[in-house]
Amino acid sequence: MTKNSLSSLRRQLSEKLEEIQRLLKPAFDSAPLLPGVITTSRHRCGNSGCACEREGKLHESVRMLLRFKDGYATRCLSKEGLEFFSPRIEAYRRLRRARRDLGKWYKQVVELIDSLERERRSVEGLSEEDRKRPLR
Repeated sequence: MTKNSLSSLRRQLSEKLEEIQRLLKPAFDSAPLLPGVITTSRHRCGNSGCACEREGKLHESVRMLLRFKDGYATRCLSKEGLEFFSPRIEAYRRLRRARRDLGKWYKQVVELIDSLERERRSVEGLSEEDRKRPLR
């Protein structure tokens, strides 16, 4: 057991403790959530007299893909709809990102604790025969 490695591991663990507050912040937000994605597509309408055919000026559609338990649905959005749904979908994305990052954080903390345990193990007081056997 070395004091430097123990000190370094404890410092890293302390940093992880500070990091969790940042990770959990989206969970304490009270903004409404909506599981979905907003996309913008550009297309030609096919009308020969339209600017999209003559000038290459494509039509733009803003769509929202919603996730339901039984499948997905796509909805076209107006500017008002975009202003209404966009913050909800972004809040959902922040929460899901926090959940993903929390899983990574958890794995890193478990690895740090396992390293601390390995560093702190002691065979002091065991018989010579037992000292030769690897501990779990």
